[in-house]
Amino acid sequence: MSTTTRRLKMHNDLLLSVIKRQATTVPKAILEAVMNAREAGADRFNIDYVDTGNGRLIFTDNGKGIPSKEEIELFFETFGQPHDASEGKIWAQFRMGRGQIFSYGRTVWRTSTFEMTVDIKNDGLDYGFREGLEEFEGTRIEVEFYNKH
Repeated sequence: MSTTTRRLKMHNDLLLSVIKRQATTVPKAILEAVMNAREAGADRFNIDYVDTGNGRLIFTDNGKGIPSKEEIELFFETFGQPHDASEGKIWAQFRMGRGQIFSYGRTVWRTSTFEMTVDIKNDGLDYGFREGLEEFEGTRIEVEFYNKH
């Protein structure tokens, strides 16, 4: 008889459910984006709305963004990654908030030399990743709403 250590896992459907359930309102998702920008050191944050039928929101800030592929894997791609006390976060706890924005529409995130496209309605937990782009200071998030807003 032998004993081994095994790890419990989460099914993808559970993560999708968590992402969708935390998104209670569009204003709450917008507040999450503002809080993330502030905690990233932004002192300038813009929200623009474009009437495209369903609507598009564009968030732009001058915070530190996500400077490396490793940080994208740790802090964007991985939900639930706890914050380190040295980060000095006020509101953030488990890096889940961006899911609120994912729930309302196809999002395109631009930061540093990277672009991430998330469309949970059509692609589930898979997302497009581009690297090697021209440097972008801060973060820009475009949300093309799934439904009219």
